Amino acid sequence: MRPEPEPALQPPQRDLSDFPAYELTEGRQVARSHSHDKGVWWFSSAPSDIDEKGGRFDLQAPRGTIYAADSVDAAVRERLRSATINNAVVSPKLADNFQVTLLTMTQSSRCAHIDVSAAGRYGVTRELATIPPSQYQLSRQWAEAFRKAGFEGIRYGVRFTPGRANAWALFGNAGDAELPHPRVDQILTGREACQKCGLRVTPVPRIESLTLR
Repeated sequence: MRPEPEPALQPPQRDLSDFPAYELTEGRQVARSHSHDKGVWWFSSAPSDIDEKGGRFDLQAPRGTIYAADSVDAAVRERLRSATINNAVVSPKLADNFQVTLLTMTQSSRCAHIDVSAAGRYGVTRELATIPPSQYQLSRQWAEAFRKAGFEGIRYGVRFTPGRANAWALFGNAGDAELPHPRVDQILTGREACQKCGLRVTPVPRIESLTLR
């Protein structure tokens, strides 16, 4: 296997206080994909073990980051990642491992907008939203720099969803968030969410069950 190429993206070097901003406004609906064992508004921290993946923009404990998307489609595809690319089929086990909750924000958050051309003046490239998990240390450095610059999150283009799909990485205290929580509008099972965005939930046939003809 070839080693992953080093990104052109470098750690932040400039003051980011006047970086382009985008507001996640009160009243806006977002879609959050999450496992059943974590609350709907759970903030994850960067793992201490280098072999654990964690999230792209996870902050260090005691702070954390929560992720949400503009649509159910993006929330599902960014969770399943490469599992959805080739044949649009998801195993029941994988689908049953998560749910998608539609939420309406009850407060506004000022976010760094990295998906605009003006972000390039600060050293941002598209790699900030696309580098693989092995290079998340770099994207987390940017997240910390944005937090220190006064931003409450990041607005970014997602990796596995085509079109103008976007997502939010919001900063807060690690763990189950303090009030106010967003309002829960609807809860979709993993199977319902997959079907909603055109993915078939069906068992993957075992080799021994296949018959040559």
